[in-house]
Amino acid sequence: MTKQQERRDFFRIDDVIRLQLSAVKPENASETGLPRALATLNQLRRLDSENAQVLRQINDKHRDIARYLTLQNEKFEMLAQLLVDQLNIDFNEVAANISGSGFKITLEQAPSEGSEWHIRVLLLPDCFSFYCRGKVSQCEAIAGNRFEVAYEFTEIDSGDQDELVKYITKKQSKQLRAQRLGD
Repeated sequence: MTKQQERRDFFRIDDVIRLQLSAVKPENASETGLPRALATLNQLRRLDSENAQVLRQINDKHRDIARYLTLQNEKFEMLAQLLVDQLNIDFNEVAANISGSGFKITLEQAPSEGSEWHIRVLLLPDCFSFYCRGKVSQCEAIAGNRFEVAYEFTEIDSGDQDELVKYITKKQSKQLRAQRLGD
């Protein structure tokens, strides 16, 4: 995918993400997936998305029941965030420019262009995480012996990519709303 196509196909936002990168090597080439707790949180998020339509229908007929269910959902969200905070998973918090097709970050060591990586991303406060494989599509030296590195997703589950795009769209809407209110 060319840069021009990517700009048309996906929004990009600047965000702080939690990231775990490991180079694909013969001994870990078959590595896939997320830690069990994060996979379970993703399943809970998917169920929540499926329940959204039912909750809207309940709200049309029974506002008090819908309010109760919404509060229960907020409790689950708080527990999910607590669980993520308590997990001792080795994720690094990094500033990134992210889209549905990849991300760009700044690193102190330059990976080889074209090198393949196992990528795990955790996005807060939504507690959405995903695993994919990617490759370094660009690596440029910048000031202070640092490197701007672009990773392109090469193998990403389409459902995870859809969720990522939803997250980015929601985050962009919040940023635009905050700008509008600040002006």
